[in-house]
Amino acid sequence: MTEFDARAAHHRFAVECFNGPWDLLEKEDRSEDDTAEMIHMAHASLWHWRRSEQGDPQHFAVGAWQLSRVYAVAGRPDQARRYGEESLMLCSQHELAAFYLAYAYEALARAAAVAGDKTERERHLGAAGAVAKRIEDESDREALLDDLATI
Repeated sequence: MTEFDARAAHHRFAVECFNGPWDLLEKEDRSEDDTAEMIHMAHASLWHWRRSEQGDPQHFAVGAWQLSRVYAVAGRPDQARRYGEESLMLCSQHELAAFYLAYAYEALARAAAVAGDKTERERHLGAAGAVAKRIEDESDREALLDDLATI
């Protein structure tokens, strides 16, 4: 019998559950069941990252960002804002790279847009744009700017 390695399993499921929502996020004819599945997978990913030996504040911030994104796409601005705020808090507390910080602001801008709050949307877009200037990797910076343009 093979010995079960719970930490390795948490890592595997964290990655699988993080990757799972992407097809559903991009699906144009997403059903209510699809929406529920992408939300559950994003929650599961963050839960598993928190129990994985490889889980760290960067993974937690990205997991919170993903939750914010799926809730925004699902049209649930309060939850989207809550997880955007968690991502921002983690980025700030742990002094994560500008890329992650800018995406935390992207999450908050998207949540504000879903809520119809133009003032907060513009404030967070401005913050994301300012932080984007500090992203050294051009492809990372362009990916962020492309995402900001969809808000």
